[in-house]
Amino acid sequence: MRPTTAAAALLVALAPTAHATEAVEAHYIARVAGFRVMTIDVHAAIGPDSYRITARARSAGLATLATRFDQSATVEGAVTDAGIRPFRFRAEGAWQDETRRVDLALAETPPRIALDPPEVPEREPVPPTLARGGVDTLTALLAVSRQVGRLGARGCDLEVTVFDGRRLKKIALAPAGEGRAPGHPGLTAVRCRVEGRQLAGFWHDWDRAEAERPQTGMVWIAAPFEGAPAIPLRLEMGIDWLGTLVVTLSEARPPTLPTATR
Repeated sequence: MRPTTAAAALLVALAPTAHATEAVEAHYIARVAGFRVMTIDVHAAIGPDSYRITARARSAGLATLATRFDQSATVEGAVTDAGIRPFRFRAEGAWQDETRRVDLALAETPPRIALDPPEVPEREPVPPTLARGGVDTLTALLAVSRQVGRLGARGCDLEVTVFDGRRLKKIALAPAGEGRAPGHPGLTAVRCRVEGRQLAGFWHDWDRAEAERPQTGMVWIAAPFEGAPAIPLRLEMGIDWLGTLVVTLSEARPPTLPTATR
């Protein structure tokens, strides 16, 4: 299965407050054709001038028979009147028993990219100059939920360039109204149409036309309980020939321990 950067990104976002730190812990379950394939745990803290988000994605259920992975990511950055600005993004984990690490200094121009293992001849590298202006996957959805929290459905009108160290993607969202989120009958959520298109970082042996084909889906965003920030409640995303990846929020709560931002 091709890594679903757009899908993973849409699971980890929340709207910041202008006066105090808001924090949330959330647990998601991903399914394909009704079968559990992945779990995602998120811990996010947004302060008046900084933010920190961590996420851990692990294969589960039937997916472990074909692809085993356990990956964690962290981003730290600034919240300003002009928008969200990431400083550093780090990711580390095991994919099919191979350890992979990414370290992006996104505040530098062009961004400094450190990969382990380094880019291989089988993949087209993403030039740092091309990645200039891109943000990591976690920051991308912080920006989306920030807009939804402030503007409602109009906040879905957004386009962002996402860079994870090895791939460059364009994520475009469009308003799709408001309504009940499946699985959360008591909540009214903002719906956003999602389209993700890879721009660079292709494997050389991929069919380019197929690799450039956009992945489309829908995300529902709302506060899961009173006083909570808006976060994704459900994501439906087409993923290659496997069909539709459905990710649902199964639990959201305030952090169990006090959280401070940078």
